[in-house]
Amino acid sequence: MQKFERIVIFVLLVLATGAGQSFIVNREASAGDRSQLVTQAIFGLIYLVLILFLVKYRSSVLSLVLRERWLAVLCVWAILSVAWSVEPAESFRRSLALVGSTIAGLYLGLLFEPKQQLKAVAYTIGLGALGSVAVAIMVPDVAFMPTGELQGVYFLKNSLGHMMALGAVCFALLALDERRRRAVHVGMFLLCCVLLVLSKSATAAVVTMLMLVLLPMRKLLYLRTRRLLAAIAVLVPVMMFATVCIVNSAEDLLGAVGRSSSLSGRIPLWQHVLQQIGERPITGYGFSAFWNSWQGERVSDAVNWVAAVPHAHNGFLEVWLGLGIVGLALILLSLSRNFLLAFRVARTNREMEYSWPLLLVIFTALYNLTENSFLVVNTTPWIAYCAASYWLAGTAREAVRAMNEEPNVQPAEAEPAFSS
Repeated sequence: MQKFERIVIFVLLVLATGAGQSFIVNREASAGDRSQLVTQAIFGLIYLVLILFLVKYRSSVLSLVLRERWLAVLCVWAILSVAWSVEPAESFRRSLALVGSTIAGLYLGLLFEPKQQLKAVAYTIGLGALGSVAVAIMVPDVAFMPTGELQGVYFLKNSLGHMMALGAVCFALLALDERRRRAVHVGMFLLCCVLLVLSKSATAAVVTMLMLVLLPMRKLLYLRTRRLLAAIAVLVPVMMFATVCIVNSAEDLLGAVGRSSSLSGRIPLWQHVLQQIGERPITGYGFSAFWNSWQGERVSDAVNWVAAVPHAHNGFLEVWLGLGIVGLALILLSLSRNFLLAFRVARTNREMEYSWPLLLVIFTALYNLTENSFLVVNTTPWIAYCAASYWLAGTAREAVRAMNEEPNVQPAEAEPAFSS
């Protein structure tokens, strides 16, 4: 890869983490609007450059898009939703950005191996973590929200929490994979965890803990099918019992961390969102249009939050709101397919790097239970998900062949799932 291409990717991923947004949004509204327009123009320019980069790989690109068809169909459906959107201009603008973000993921998935994808995400988030520490020390009025939560160089605590949760998973995996830089990776993992705690983002904290519990269980993937099924038969009841205990203690646990049993107002919000979905269940209100419409304002007024509701705080409901049951079905198909492919790849390769796609798919699914990262344009989580999706699509045939050979070959001796 040419040096210029690497620079473009680095700039894209740094911007996509949302680093610097705390400075832009905390200024006067007019200045913030101008800065946002400049940021959007930069993203648009980068996407055009990436399209030019992909021209020389056009045959491979076409093959990959056809294999991973769900993302392409999602983009097309988002564009078509302009026709029935309650805010056509917003849906059109956002759908173009969605196409650009997905193309960025396509570029990474085509040219970057899982370890390269992992490092690209980790290092750009790590840069944001270090920047957040610097801003907290030098410009605390920007770094901390009025209520005391840390937002760092990002806008709002949940953005910092999301990035630090993803960064913690990345650096934990790198620390387990590389001995040479283990001290650095452990240090960055701890820094991400500290910033995560300071952000007081409950969703990010819970998802991070669950992901860190899953990491030591990776070795279960190498068991023979019967033993793996037996392990699952033991683990599932244990996890169900633990879940029941947590639910029964929900009031005490949530109260201890300053949360109500309604998940900070999410349950009433979801009830109102489901009512709105019932009015347009098939096609939705148009991509990214609902919360800018009078229907969205009505829901915001009904839940009586301090600020306007930015999204449904559930990725699945948010997709359903914007793109209807068709969009929800497409995102579920994408998640399911990626999980199965990532599971096969991780099962046939002992290298830690091949666990990255599986961990990312699980992380994405968990995070979207109480927040939203599905189809969120110009963001690292969506670009990383698309990159993993396209890489998995490119390795699907090899992974299936390796699994078919499982009765005759130990997983440790199976051929790599990716052949360049």
